[in-house]
Amino acid sequence: MSKLSFLIMLVAGLLAPSLAAASDAACEDPRTLRVALIPKTNTQKQLQEFRPLEVELEKALQRPVVVVASPSYGSVIEGLLSDSIDLAELGPAAYAMLMDRNAAVKPFATNSGRGPAGANVLAMYRSILIVRSNQGIAGINDLRNRSLSLTDPASTSGSLVPRQFVKNKTGQSIDNYFSRISFAGSHDRAIEAVRKGLVDAGFVSTARFEEALKLGRIAPGELAVVWQSEPIPYDPFVLRNRLCKSVVEKIHRVFFNAAPLRAMLESRGAEQFVPVTNADYQVIRDLFSER
Repeated sequence: MSKLSFLIMLVAGLLAPSLAAASDAACEDPRTLRVALIPKTNTQKQLQEFRPLEVELEKALQRPVVVVASPSYGSVIEGLLSDSIDLAELGPAAYAMLMDRNAAVKPFATNSGRGPAGANVLAMYRSILIVRSNQGIAGINDLRNRSLSLTDPASTSGSLVPRQFVKNKTGQSIDNYFSRISFAGSHDRAIEAVRKGLVDAGFVSTARFEEALKLGRIAPGELAVVWQSEPIPYDPFVLRNRLCKSVVEKIHRVFFNAAPLRAMLESRGAEQFVPVTNADYQVIRDLFSER
């Protein structure tokens, strides 16, 4: 070995530990973990549902965890972009919007569903178009120039998928096809707007519609489903990329240990959380890019 080669190897060896230390120092280890939830249902109900997760995260991380049920999908998106939120549950469309803006976040978990032979796999849901059963509405063709409720501009089943469906089915944009469109802010409020006759129809998630039926907020046969989408991958939990590896690993251990989260998982109709990656939501990202 030449003297020059030896010196290069020596310098590289001396620099390696310092570069690794610099890399570790560049990550973030927040004193308080900030968690945000998109609006799906009643705020207090959401916060109560997430309480087991909040408790387990505080124990694992040995620091306060603040869970906020956000007023809109947009506020969660902006919070992640500004680094004021560390962990969030998003809709698939909201995740696509973040990726379109080059956000430094990564999906890592979602609800499980039942797959072949009973295996736990990524859960799916659908967008549905609901109307009052006594209105004689059989489908989208009966709703031209009628009123519609969507949930939030960043909702997958309550905005993105419906917009694509109406455009493909009618040749018109959703804004031109309906006489009036309002945003309810959550799936529960959109369902209630249809039930009360405030609008003629609404696009909502099957998960929220089935929950409303189960809890008696809708009487059997009161509302009719006149269209449903193809399956949509369930809402991802995402983490900021700049969080330190040790923090991320502890969060993953909490999410993928089902026993302490049993009450939360049951309320979500799941047996456990399952891992997800960006590839699981590519179909939604493609749909978002085509809008």
